Amino acid sequence: MRSLIVFFFIYFFSAFLFLTNKNFNVAQNHILLIKDGESFSIIKNRLEDLKITIPFLVDFYFYTSGADKSLRKGEYLIDKGSDLFSFSTNLAKGKIYYRSFYIPEGSIVTQFLSDEEQNSFCIYKGLEECELEGMFHPNTYYFELGENINELLNEAFNTQLLIATEQFEKIKENKIVKDVYDLITIASILEKESCPNERSLISGIIYNRLEKGMKLQIDSTVIYGIENFNGNLTKNDLRKSTPFNSYTNYGLPPKPISAPSKSSLIAAANPTQSEYLYFVSKGKCAHQFSKSYPEHMEAIKKYQLN
Repeated sequence: MRSLIVFFFIYFFSAFLFLTNKNFNVAQNHILLIKDGESFSIIKNRLEDLKITIPFLVDFYFYTSGADKSLRKGEYLIDKGSDLFSFSTNLAKGKIYYRSFYIPEGSIVTQFLSDEEQNSFCIYKGLEECELEGMFHPNTYYFELGENINELLNEAFNTQLLIATEQFEKIKENKIVKDVYDLITIASILEKESCPNERSLISGIIYNRLEKGMKLQIDSTVIYGIENFNGNLTKNDLRKSTPFNSYTNYGLPPKPISAPSKSSLIAAANPTQSEYLYFVSKGKCAHQFSKSYPEHMEAIKKYQLN
């Protein structure tokens, strides 16, 4: 009797694996939406519309385990490489599909949020002034269907503020950086102007110029202030009067110019001490640093005009 039970167990288990390990024959990825309270029978009908047939053994598993009565609502991914076994397991365990929301390093807020979404978040957060540039931590965030996007944005906002506040504590005695917002502004410039290998050094140059009362004269601040910038920065652009033109204005720009990464925030709070006052690009992630204006002009001739 025991050997007969073992035989049937092995037989049905082998049949289950054989039937469920076959890949779905779907032409493209598909998202299956399960609404609250929907039964397994409804889901089977929907799958049949995709030409996916549920074998009796899978039916049997769902009904005997009670999984058919506790299906989690949400989206489930059916991709071309899926098989019935993995999909059924995800369905039974409620492993839903999460959508992604990406905030790139160095991006500006209008690249990932509409004006309406920004206003909605400011109301959600209770912010009197809706200035969100640089205030979201660059990362990929995941959310499920129906989740309030403001909750996701709140996580990005709080993370950025936490990192910036921790870094500001290291430098708050410095008279150049008055508050966390100033630190984020410096970090946002570093994000646009440098790679991680040179950020602390360029951070030191920004501090040196501010301490000496020099204009920053940094191209990325000018570009931020140009509406619909076409990618070609001209001498005329450098003379335009905007609040972000650091060739015509002293001090920091009035707000951040990008979403700075953690490495930029760290560099903004850890400027390398040097006598450098100038830098010019000599290739990707590399700059020539100079202590005097004549040296800087020579570097421009060598790396920019040749």
